[in-house]
Amino acid sequence: MRYQSKRPKRQFLAGVKCPKCEALDKVVQVQVFEPQADEYIECIVCGHTERRPDTIDAKALAHNAMSTDTTGIVKFIP
Repeated sequence: MRYQSKRPKRQFLAGVKCPKCEALDKVVQVQVFEPQADEYIECIVCGHTERRPDTIDAKALAHNAMSTDTTGIVKFIP
C-alpha cells in the first residue's frame, strides 16, 4: 500500500550513527513523495543530510575500490 499523506514519511534508523557528529540513534530516513519522489537520511541533532550515491557515483566508488590501497572503508555496491 502506498503512503497516502503528502507530508514526508520519517522513520528512525536504529543503531545508526550520524556520519558528521556521530550521534547514535538520531538519524531518520526521510521519504518525500511530492512534487518528486526522493529519499535521504537526516540527523536530528546536527541537521546533516545525505543521499545514496547514484549509478555514476557507485561506479566511481567501485573504481576506487580496485586501487592498491589496503586501508579504508568497505562499501557494498549492488
